[in-house]
Amino acid sequence: MSGLDSIPVVVEGDAGTPVRTENLKPLLLQIEQALQDLLTAGTSTVVDLGAMPFSNRDEEDLRRQLGEGEVNAMLNAFGPTVIQETGLPGVWLIEHQDAEGRRLTLHLEVTRIPEILVTPEGDIAEALDILKGVNAGSRDLEDGASS
Repeated sequence: MSGLDSIPVVVEGDAGTPVRTENLKPLLLQIEQALQDLLTAGTSTVVDLGAMPFSNRDEEDLRRQLGEGEVNAMLNAFGPTVIQETGLPGVWLIEHQDAEGRRLTLHLEVTRIPEILVTPEGDIAEALDILKGVNAGSRDLEDGASS
């Protein structure tokens, strides 16, 4: 027997007990600063909630604190992405899932519009070329969009 056997160990709670990491308050302060930065400098902020100690209980508390806003979008590319405005305009929760609906990442984005919803310039140029072809009578819009 080693000397470690004489040290009493007490386990509190159980594996099913919801845990808080106490990171909600610092995160809310970070969101406050990010909103200030967005308002004064136009700077967007992204926080990867999966990259920090942040439990399911913390997420529930965060969602309750922030509330739910008016805008909700779903993007389908390699699996669904759920984009939800919170009750604070400019604060968005963005969840990327795999094809089976399992969460891959959860980000909090403080911005006017989430980057994932901004149309890339290349796509706009392609749309212009398609519409020019449609207007010239050389193809239908559906044919151009699928080519």
